[in-house]
Amino acid sequence: MRICHIGLNHKTAPVELRERLAVPEKDIASILQAQVALPPIREAALLSTCNRVEMTVVTHDPDAAIALVHEWFASTSGMDLDQVCPHLYAHTTDDAVKHLYAVASGLDSLVLGEPQIFGQVKQSYERALAAGTAGHILHRLYQSTFSAAKRARSETAIGKQSVNISSCAVELAKRIFDELTGKTVLLIGAGEMAELAARHLRANGCSNILVANRTLERAQNLAIEFEGHALTLEQLPEYLDAADIIISSTGANTYVLLPEVMQDAMEKRRGKPMFLVDIAVPRDIDPRIADIPGAYVYDIDDLQQVVQGNRENREKESEQARILLAEEEKSFLLWLKSLESVPLIRSIQQQNESIRQDELVKAQRYLKDLSPEQHEAVERFSRSLMKRFLHPSLRNLKTLPEDMEGDLLMGAARKLFNIEIKPVTTQKESDEHTSG
Repeated sequence: MRICHIGLNHKTAPVELRERLAVPEKDIASILQAQVALPPIREAALLSTCNRVEMTVVTHDPDAAIALVHEWFASTSGMDLDQVCPHLYAHTTDDAVKHLYAVASGLDSLVLGEPQIFGQVKQSYERALAAGTAGHILHRLYQSTFSAAKRARSETAIGKQSVNISSCAVELAKRIFDELTGKTVLLIGAGEMAELAARHLRANGCSNILVANRTLERAQNLAIEFEGHALTLEQLPEYLDAADIIISSTGANTYVLLPEVMQDAMEKRRGKPMFLVDIAVPRDIDPRIADIPGAYVYDIDDLQQVVQGNRENREKESEQARILLAEEEKSFLLWLKSLESVPLIRSIQQQNESIRQDELVKAQRYLKDLSPEQHEAVERFSRSLMKRFLHPSLRNLKTLPEDMEGDLLMGAARKLFNIEIKPVTTQKESDEHTSG
């Protein structure tokens, strides 16, 4: 079995494409179940965040599995395959494991070392479990990933500073206004990103905070914590003109702020500028608002400059973290390889031991006059001869490459020794057996 990791992120695809592929949580189970229903794919998990959409699959045929996942990306984005493929990367086994470890550790994030991605990777695994698409191999992979990521964060300083997308949005606001004290901030959305933004805003002198959310109760909970004022999204037109800074991070599938409403708000502000930063994917703020005089719109990809300044301080720690991750990767890959090579080696040994004993029994009729010591010498000789005969083959099987050459050698060994190995049962195969 091989592990494949296929996807795109903030490095390979602009926000316009990432928002086309953002997957609502309610759809993830059906997407994963449709993937494992396809013959080459045994197990699958899906990670969808503002900066990446990635699918991890277990397969016996990497090329076929990657092609099928590519088709899913094209279909979901509503684009042709040749338009989407240049933005996609596909890693197999060693590289797939390395990439997932780096993602969970925050080493592949827009904000190097940001902690939120660990929880998002964990949620992607839990959703695969709930959908019944994570079997034995993905279970071991993700447990190893979580262990590696925790080690990277605890044994290096990669996660010491509290830097995340929300803090970068606030840092960008500081660059625009120089001083945030006395500014009125409107947070659209009341989730984790909004809460993090509120904390950074208060730390930088903002005391006038408005919180707008689809559910008023959630807005009120956040507003109370930061001594702000809660609104519903329907009330936005009444309060927009009061905001100097807007930070939006909802989970909406359509724009929350439209040009017509913003035009009215900017007219009320009589030329006073407004800074809007959209850290949601799909985006909350219609990009056409940037054409309105005085409205300065930034999306998550515009945070790159702010992020770069923070990144330089973390690169040294990330190098140490990657060394730790490499140790964990090696351990997991040895386990993965053992799923096929160890059972085969054991079967070959058992088969040849059985042959040795059968031949020894046949030879006993010619060895009746031997003393017990001589019988023991013959026993040792037959065992030593068998080990010497098998040693080169078993040594090569223990160090098979994780590619097509390895598969061919495994197949050749089974054929030459006439061995049949019962494959590791995945969740998919177990369900098929039960239903049959």
